[in-house]
Amino acid sequence: MSILTKRSTLVLAGLIVVLGGVFAVRAHSQTTKSTVAQDLNLYEASPITSLDVAHITDNVSSGQLAQVGEGLFRLNAKSQPENALAKKTTVSHDGTVYTIDLKSTGRWSNGDPVTAQDFVYSWRRTLDPKSKSEFTYQFSKIKNANAVAAGKKQPSALGVKATGKHQLKITLAQPTSYFKVILASTTFYPLNQRAVQKYGKRYGSSAQTTVYNGPFKVTKWNGTGDTWTLKKNPTYRDKQAIKLNQLNYRVIKSSATSYNLFQSKKLDAVTLDGEQTRQNQHNSNLKTLASGRIGFIQYNQQDTTAANRNLRTAISLAINRQQLTQKFLRNGSLPAHTFAVRHMQTAPKTGHDFTQDATVAQTADYAPKQAQQHFQTALKRLHRSKINLTLICADDDTTKQLAEFIQGTLNDKLKGLNVDVKAVPFPSMLSAVSKGNFQANLTSWGMDYADPIESLQILKSDNNSNMGHYHSATYDAALTKAEGADALKPAQRYQDLVKAAQTAMHDQAVTPLYDARTNILVNPQVKGVVYNQFDGSADYRHAYVAQNN
Repeated sequence: MSILTKRSTLVLAGLIVVLGGVFAVRAHSQTTKSTVAQDLNLYEASPITSLDVAHITDNVSSGQLAQVGEGLFRLNAKSQPENALAKKTTVSHDGTVYTIDLKSTGRWSNGDPVTAQDFVYSWRRTLDPKSKSEFTYQFSKIKNANAVAAGKKQPSALGVKATGKHQLKITLAQPTSYFKVILASTTFYPLNQRAVQKYGKRYGSSAQTTVYNGPFKVTKWNGTGDTWTLKKNPTYRDKQAIKLNQLNYRVIKSSATSYNLFQSKKLDAVTLDGEQTRQNQHNSNLKTLASGRIGFIQYNQQDTTAANRNLRTAISLAINRQQLTQKFLRNGSLPAHTFAVRHMQTAPKTGHDFTQDATVAQTADYAPKQAQQHFQTALKRLHRSKINLTLICADDDTTKQLAEFIQGTLNDKLKGLNVDVKAVPFPSMLSAVSKGNFQANLTSWGMDYADPIESLQILKSDNNSNMGHYHSATYDAALTKAEGADALKPAQRYQDLVKAAQTAMHDQAVTPLYDARTNILVNPQVKGVVYNQFDGSADYRHAYVAQNN
């Protein structure tokens, strides 16, 4: 997930912490004595950039595609995959071949049926280097996907083919127990080849140059405007289940503006910042949503100073995460004590949340005395009387203020440490971190799907997103085993992932800070919206506006 992108890579997609992004629902009810208009007015913090699955790079566009498109599976409120266009899935004994029978009722908004070949065409097109998609890595579990993306093999070599009009056969490079979860991503949505060929490079760039197979379709979007509407799609296979007639969107970038509109009853839901959350902490309509994102400090372990584990441990133990989340962020975010977020996975035997089992004592606790002891050891091993450390971050107000909060804490708790905050424009920071020109970096990572491997994989020594150059043979071996020999053994794989996470915390590979959350106020008339417990994404398929009693 992204940092600012549609659940994308860590540094390559942008190292900026997004705190309390705008997500809101407005229920605009025109009531009569017997009916309520089934219309919602929503807003986003930024406009749609594309509706082409191969070119989407941001959360807003991906969120819109999720409402107007449909893939093989979708995630329910508990982040578990359930059938969407898929009707029946058969998995080979070795877990490498998925045969998926599709529902025959799928239709595009241009009247064409949704077929298995639509998925084959879409995936090959996204992986084709000519598409220049930023999300080819999501296909890495499929046979030959990496080679196709690298231009070493033709798209036709991808391990997917239509074995019937409504049957899809997918061959994996290796067994992947959570493959259905991956397939629920919008990146794996189908494409109507006739429409893409008709509009060419313009496909997905406006409402008129896009076709839809989901509950709604986009109207009134010219490709650059700040307003658009989603209308009920009359060709949707399950249209009788859709209660809303339309969702009207506009872009509102100011949280103060949206909050004022909410208070004046011109909006019926709003995302709250820290102060607004404090003011509404006892409001019964307050909802806290997960974000599927973890905030943390990464270190350049090729830098002599940052490579000192005692220094990194001292920094972690000096930070009061309760204060950071409750006093500074104040948006519902929770302290993070391991490099994962809640609701990614539970232990097969005990039902414990992964974050509980992956936590290691005295690695992410608030323990200022122990922190100072570790810092003194760092001074001795570095043969210094004091240490200067630069924390680089993006220069937006919220990120800079969080960096300054951490700066003040560390300078106060670790005597002899001087932290300098370097807040720079996003492109400059991206360039510096990608080139290794940094000591410590304040950032966040957004998950593509609910499995611990999503965050843990970026610390593997051969991962391109491992910008801190952390290397541990024990860590790498645990992840390799989880994705290899134990891939289809739930209990063993879980323990492999726990071992990897605990190893990273022992080594202080990164310093986890917060498990991001968002607080919203919602008009109680708005019913049936399903919020995913992992990333807070909203599903409006069964939403409706209730009669005001």
